[in-house]
Amino acid sequence: MAAAVAAPERPGTRRPGRFGVDLVRRRNLELWAFLVPAIVFFAAFFLFPLGYGVFMSTTDFTTGTFITGEAPFVGLQNFADVFGAEVTGTAVVNTLTITVVAVSAELVIGLALALLFTRRFPGSRWLPTLILLPWLLPAVVVATIWKSLLAGDGAINDVLRTLGLPTNAWLADPATALACVIVVAVWASLPYWSTILAAALKQVPSEHLEAAQLDGAGAGARLWHIIIPSIWPVVSVLVVMSVVFNLLIVDLVLALTQGGPANSTMTLGVLSYRSAFQLFEFGHAGAYGMLLLGISLVFAIGYTWLSARRERAER
Repeated sequence: MAAAVAAPERPGTRRPGRFGVDLVRRRNLELWAFLVPAIVFFAAFFLFPLGYGVFMSTTDFTTGTFITGEAPFVGLQNFADVFGAEVTGTAVVNTLTITVVAVSAELVIGLALALLFTRRFPGSRWLPTLILLPWLLPAVVVATIWKSLLAGDGAINDVLRTLGLPTNAWLADPATALACVIVVAVWASLPYWSTILAAALKQVPSEHLEAAQLDGAGAGARLWHIIIPSIWPVVSVLVVMSVVFNLLIVDLVLALTQGGPANSTMTLGVLSYRSAFQLFEFGHAGAYGMLLLGISLVFAIGYTWLSARRERAER
């Protein structure tokens, strides 16, 4: 009598694995083993600080709160105090100015340097590595160096005197201090931008550039219609990261100008720092933090909308 042919196993039937655990359950356990640390990290370092910041912004949170544990609820009073302060408007304008100008300059100059690094010229091999050094320096070190260079008796003024050009105490002048902060911020971030964009440019199909050149497309047309669309995902990520960094800029401003002179370089991040660690008004610091969060959310919503619109246009 012929042996009975085993019926084929239906799709989805679970087979017992080692230690009596079936394959599907083991796979789920492996997924959770990788997912749980990320969830814990996200909750501990994002959700909890965010929730605690919201809590502080609605209470009279002072140094005594750390001892007594009491923080009287004041509702929106901290926000009323923050928005009522004249320096807040100046800080908002300065923060947005630094962010918009710095990100735009980093994008344009960083892309120009990246395009330069794709060409062959004397020093083209070691220059991209050398240019990374400013980005590797801590922000406080960068600010200290530039503060010395921009001082009234600094090296920059010495060069200007030699050339017969006017000099100035650049960081002590309200008319030039903010521009100096932006220049230093751009200088410190350019190596990162140029290195990432240079790596992205290597992924641009060379045959597309050659075909466009044969069709008579100039350098500008090739840049706008081929290169930028090809590296746009990288550019968009860099823009998001740079916007977040410049919105939250604190250490560079503190080391350069302390927010002065006459609040000409005051930012929301510096106001939040000063409220918390100099005036010990943690409720006001939380309110400034929520204001920064609101600005970031506006940017995030706008960025998401523009990205979705671009994706629909490409379909």
